[in-house]
Amino acid sequence: MAGIQQTSAAYTIPVTSYDTALCVLPPVEQCEHVNSLRELYDKAYGRWPAHVNLIYPFVAPERLPEAQQQIQAQFERNPDINTANRIKLESAGLLRQSRNSTAILQESRDASDRSLESLRSLALQALGHKPGRHNFHLTIGQTEDNSMSSLEFLISKVRLLPLLDFEIGSLAILVRERTSTEKSATRMRLWGLIDMCSSRPIVTGMMTEHWLSDPPTCDMNDDEEEDEADSSDSGTPFNRAVQPGKTFCFDRASIAWKQVQSFQSSPKRPVSLTVSSYNVLVDSGYPPARDRDQLLINTLLSEAAQADVLVLQEISDDFLSYLLNNAKFRSQYPFTSHGPPSQLDIGPLPSMRNVVVISKWPFRWELVPFHRKHKGAVVAAFESITLGESFAVAGVHLTCGLTDGSVAAKKIQVHNLLNRLTRQYNNIPWIITGDFNLATSTHTIYSALQSKSITAQTGHTIAAIEERLAGHGILDAWATMRGDYELERRGLDDDELFDGEEGATFDPRNNVLAAATSGTSQSRPQRYDRVLVRTLDTFRVTAFNMFGLPVEVAGASAVPSDHYGVRASLQLLKVAEGLTPDHREMLTALRVEVQRTHNLFSQEMESTLRDHRILLTDRENAEREAAFSLLKEILLANSKIGGAVTADIPLVMVTVGSFAMKTDTPSSDIDCLCIGSISSKTFFKLARQRLQKAESQGVRILRKVEAGTGTMLELSVNGVPMDLQYCPAARVVESWPDFENLPASDPFFNLSILSLRKLKPYRDLIYIKRTIPDLTTFRLAYRVIKLWAMQCGVYSSKFGFLGGVHITLMLSWVYKRITYDDPVNEVHTISADDLVVTFFHHYASLDWESDMVYDAFFHKQKPRYHRTAREPMVVLGFHSPNSNVAHTSTLPGLLVLVKEFKAASARLLDASMTWGAFLGPSGSHSLTGLGLGESQFLRTYKSYVSIDIHFWGRTLAKGKSLVGWVESRCISLVVDVHRILPDVEVRLWPARFTDNKPDELKESKDYHGCYLIGLQRAATVPLAPRSYGERQAVKHSLEKVVDRFLTSLRTDEKNYDATSSWVNASLITQHDIQAQELQLDDREWGDYAMEIESDSDLEEELDDIEHENTELPKLSIRSKPVSTSTPVSTAKLRPASDVLNRLRWDPNLDPADYIIGYEDRFLGAKETNLEKWKTEQTDEEFIPQHRILYFRKKFNNESDGKGGLVWERATRTDKIFGSGAGAVV
Repeated sequence: MAGIQQTSAAYTIPVTSYDTALCVLPPVEQCEHVNSLRELYDKAYGRWPAHVNLIYPFVAPERLPEAQQQIQAQFERNPDINTANRIKLESAGLLRQSRNSTAILQESRDASDRSLESLRSLALQALGHKPGRHNFHLTIGQTEDNSMSSLEFLISKVRLLPLLDFEIGSLAILVRERTSTEKSATRMRLWGLIDMCSSRPIVTGMMTEHWLSDPPTCDMNDDEEEDEADSSDSGTPFNRAVQPGKTFCFDRASIAWKQVQSFQSSPKRPVSLTVSSYNVLVDSGYPPARDRDQLLINTLLSEAAQADVLVLQEISDDFLSYLLNNAKFRSQYPFTSHGPPSQLDIGPLPSMRNVVVISKWPFRWELVPFHRKHKGAVVAAFESITLGESFAVAGVHLTCGLTDGSVAAKKIQVHNLLNRLTRQYNNIPWIITGDFNLATSTHTIYSALQSKSITAQTGHTIAAIEERLAGHGILDAWATMRGDYELERRGLDDDELFDGEEGATFDPRNNVLAAATSGTSQSRPQRYDRVLVRTLDTFRVTAFNMFGLPVEVAGASAVPSDHYGVRASLQLLKVAEGLTPDHREMLTALRVEVQRTHNLFSQEMESTLRDHRILLTDRENAEREAAFSLLKEILLANSKIGGAVTADIPLVMVTVGSFAMKTDTPSSDIDCLCIGSISSKTFFKLARQRLQKAESQGVRILRKVEAGTGTMLELSVNGVPMDLQYCPAARVVESWPDFENLPASDPFFNLSILSLRKLKPYRDLIYIKRTIPDLTTFRLAYRVIKLWAMQCGVYSSKFGFLGGVHITLMLSWVYKRITYDDPVNEVHTISADDLVVTFFHHYASLDWESDMVYDAFFHKQKPRYHRTAREPMVVLGFHSPNSNVAHTSTLPGLLVLVKEFKAASARLLDASMTWGAFLGPSGSHSLTGLGLGESQFLRTYKSYVSIDIHFWGRTLAKGKSLVGWVESRCISLVVDVHRILPDVEVRLWPARFTDNKPDELKESKDYHGCYLIGLQRAATVPLAPRSYGERQAVKHSLEKVVDRFLTSLRTDEKNYDATSSWVNASLITQHDIQAQELQLDDREWGDYAMEIESDSDLEEELDDIEHENTELPKLSIRSKPVSTSTPVSTAKLRPASDVLNRLRWDPNLDPADYIIGYEDRFLGAKETNLEKWKTEQTDEEFIPQHRILYFRKKFNNESDGKGGLVWERATRTDKIFGSGAGAVV
């Protein structure tokens, strides 16, 4: 390279050690497809990362520090090296050995940029060596042998890998670590980095050791059994953890397959489901046989094979590309578990024979690996397509053969799959389909026993597998429909069939390909391929058929594959058909009478909502999505490290409420829930610090709310209001990908009440979204009801009226109940208009005093909820703990609600009513800007109670707290007035009024607002006039209640400051109100951020938390002690995590000689041996490192007394690093 200074080293360092390597590591996010192949084919997988060696062998371990220093200095003397360090690994190749070959990925031969060669030359010169020729490559795997088929099979997969194109930011120094006494049990660890960009030090924590794995096959699930017959297949470390997959969808715009980013449940409920399975047969790895491809596609598109879900086995790269590039096929099946490998950005399939799931509907899927490599089940989870249920389809291709080993393997594979389904998908139906390779012919099994090909135990194992597959309520579709299917098949050559040969899908007698693959003329028909269904009273098997049967072509028998395909048709049952008699009886008692309308139309409903600005615009949606993404990025401390997103503290952030349900309006806030492994106190301290640092990004903390349910932060993110809550639940974070699929009864939810209460909104949200018959209809009806409630002054849960959760639960129950009663159980027969009218009619006539609102589809029995006298209205959610979302309701508030429900119901049943007339015209309806509801409220009542708030304090943030406190007390006055005057209608309007002008509101810091409570004789009270004495007695009683309320406000020293505010409560008339010219208080309290004082005591604690996981120590080499240099002492005390790592890893220090002193939350200061200290957060004995008080030696120098302190937080002593006020020992 031009400009390189040929500088020789001061002295030569030998490069002869195979215990170290200098290499280039590609970005981990680009290695997904590379590592999927390496896992199966590279014997070094799990011990070496995907890498390109620059120098290997490298220097001896003890000389790594000086080698690193010399190479770094050489790079600094050649700054031009930074301008040309981009490489492209795009060419596949083979390195031949005597017994096999190694498949590699390398730069193309005509590549003009020789970055790797330049880097190697500089590094060797720095060590005192002359550069020589070198073959730079990234190893993908080893072939089985040097046969042409073996070589071409693996090299063809390498050719399908997406381009590796990246810049070299640093060189990695790897060092070998012995993991046991065996010579072969080693792995490469990251010792350090050499920066390519500057002389700044590189922290090894910035590059994680992502390639390290546990010893082979030790990472299987707890419910997984060992395959004893497979001990020979352990040459390559193999990850047996369940692996989430990526679903692809065909994008018509770009004419390419794209990864699905979001999953939505099917909007309409189908009445049936068909599932097909087909083993398409891989003839050979190389060259790929294509003579049957068109016949296979014709078969899959035939009427007999068409299905909603298609499971294919023995799929190769070549055939999948051919299949998914067929226009007719991809239009029928737009979703697939694996994209076409021929597409440049999609990698190859992992094995020669693969299982692929293809469907009309979107789905999530995971790979459940079996013990044997190249074997596993693809489990696809389909979101709710029917009321209350989703379902899973598991595609399998079990080990073939009838030997002791293969049968034992099948037993373990079936066991592990069923355990996974039982554990993860226990509450939804399953369909297990594919090639089971399980001999069914009694003649075949008997012959194998007679010839000693298998033992008697293996015969019992086959029977045990069949018994296991018939358990768990699983039905065999063929056996269920056997009578009907045999009638269709009558006339075929079924003579001389032995037991177990009926319904054969592998028939060497009639299938020429099956005869060829069986390898013997004595093979009998076997029913290898099956469709097994666990219905859970959701499905009914209605039909079964085979496809891909022999056909006559040019006078000869032709078949697409050696197997026949199988298809099962299932009927999705109505909800009633899957219920127990007791449950059905309970639902019958909880009837909801559907109200049909013929004068109202959904199109007019939507346009009316748009006129009222209840529907969000695209811009508003984008702003709200961007605000949530920004808050999530800030709180989770996401940072792009080498292109990979990592978080320093395990946290999950989700939304609940209207934003998550997509029922939000422009005035809605976004409810956010963070779930993590740290305590609530620590989280909010950390969150507050991060949010304050992000103030320049438009993030402000408006208010901190302390309630009985925990802490909440009110935020403003670029003008979007947001509420942030936190749930401490480490187990939830650890199992987050599987959390949504766990049944409510799973022992996993044996959490604290606090955690369950925080998780309840999200768990309820998941259930609602899965069980709502049609989300589009629901969302439209929800917005109409919310707009109505806002106009009528009954939308405010804190004042005892309706809130978003109330409407969601009440509406979802009505919707599901009337769908249940629908004659055909079809959701499209229930329009949004019918749903709204039915909602008002039902709740207007409900006996609120004795009845509760709950979802009887979720609660199989009436919930055992203890209703108190202060709960006139009970609306229950789903998951525990069971709580009344309407706990703030009051009797006078409920009377107002029922009155408005009846009025709305009567208006909507009027034949001349339209949505425009029902919801009224948009905009204000008076010169003061009051809406129709407010204007009517101020004209309806002759008397009012006015609760006035005056504030002239320094900041309006404190005024916000004052207003919030008065709001919380208003409802008590309503209850007290109704108690002494039960014949009076008491109605609190859930909004503030003010007599300030709009310009005064913006400019002045003096604030005046009031809440109004309307008073009039109840409609149920006779209209006989009252005497003067009676009126005076009522007025006197009212004044006493109001005076008592006012006294309680003014004597509350905690919330009321007479020097900056004044509150009053008085009786006024309608004339007084008209004289004030009131208008709505539209003050934007969010414009005034709360002044939150900094907490200096938290800084060190938060620093410990944030650096705990990011500052990883450089791996020390224990082969030869290295002298420790003394760092320069600074005033800042090194965190406890650094001291802990130094004492553990420094070869000159023995961890057994040290004690850790820490603060126990209940017992105070305690001590423990350093060797026993746990740093894994999931460990039961884990203690956060910010609780460490000191480190000390066990004994003094004479070993006869207590050792001295070497680090102490309180005195800022540090004798390890010399930081703080300490000195190095």
